[in-house]
Amino acid sequence: MNQAKDRDTHHHGNLKEAFVSYAIAAADRGALAELSVRQAARDLGVSPGAAYRHFPDKDALMRAVAERGFDALAEVFERTVPFASTARDADHARARFEALAKAYVGFAHDRTELWRLMFGPLGLVPGSNENRPTTYGWLAKCLGELATFAVIAPPRPEHQFFAWSAIHGLSDLQNSPASRGQPRGEVVRQHCALITAALAARPVG
Repeated sequence: MNQAKDRDTHHHGNLKEAFVSYAIAAADRGALAELSVRQAARDLGVSPGAAYRHFPDKDALMRAVAERGFDALAEVFERTVPFASTARDADHARARFEALAKAYVGFAHDRTELWRLMFGPLGLVPGSNENRPTTYGWLAKCLGELATFAVIAPPRPEHQFFAWSAIHGLSDLQNSPASRGQPRGEVVRQHCALITAALAARPVG
């Protein structure tokens, strides 16, 4: 296929977007491991050369997909806990923290392969989009609200990492045999209660 036909098939620079969308669809059906830039080019009806101008290798494409994954997770968080909103009281702060955790665990469950890519060596670049808060920033917001209403002590960075690690670990283990038969929402609620209880205690160190 010549360059003129490539331009006819994907106008105005949207070829890069087409490749990212193709790879996200592959992630959502659990097929990232088999994906190749060359095969994607064939399926999209363009030359391999056109593809490699945007993505010199699969790793470059995976980084772009991971960045889009963080955008998608941020959209979920914004629907769940709008970043410009504020908790009304302690109970509302607890509810917002739990809702954010449920949203995170749900995203990991529904889009597992994309989620694993996002937090793997090719994807751990949250905050690359300056047009929105970072996904980690939502956690800081919720913990800050809990501290405002004295549910927890003022959190330090290591406390925020502890809270994220607990929720992230639950997300990673939710499909393991140890988690089968446990309602996801109830397990998340228990985790959030344990996190807030731990962060309400006197800080270590």
